Amino acid sequence: MRNETRTARGAYCAVVPGFELTMEIARLPEDVFAYLTDVSNLPAWQSSARAAEADGRVRKGARIQERRSFMGRDVKTEVEVTAYEFPERFDLRSRSGPVSYEIRHELKRAGAATRLHVRADVKVGPMMRIPAQGPLKMAEREFRSDFERLKTILETP
Repeated sequence: MRNETRTARGAYCAVVPGFELTMEIARLPEDVFAYLTDVSNLPAWQSSARAAEADGRVRKGARIQERRSFMGRDVKTEVEVTAYEFPERFDLRSRSGPVSYEIRHELKRAGAATRLHVRADVKVGPMMRIPAQGPLKMAEREFRSDFERLKTILETP
């Protein structure tokens, strides 16, 4: 079995190892979910985010236009909300941009806190599997740093 999948256009792309993390945030899931799904907060906790705007209320099927800076370039991406289950699950899938990815956020109550589990799966063209490793390692470091920043923001009184 190949570690490949087909894109919406039918082309093969390689699924590279994703990023995954689990953390506890000293806030209730309802609070974490509300902050996480408010796209106006993205620039505050994601270092590459410059702006984000939803096509209306954030819900399953909503589209979000993001502007980011990555490796010195201004990148525009459209993502779609693929799951919105307050306050337990929030998933996104890229619809345009230089990289195809899916991100799954699962929130579970842990006493008076939230256990947040996040997984990001990335797909690149088969010819880009090796050249993409450097930028993907940078993206993973940023991913981890961003979620630590989210935790700090939410836990700061």
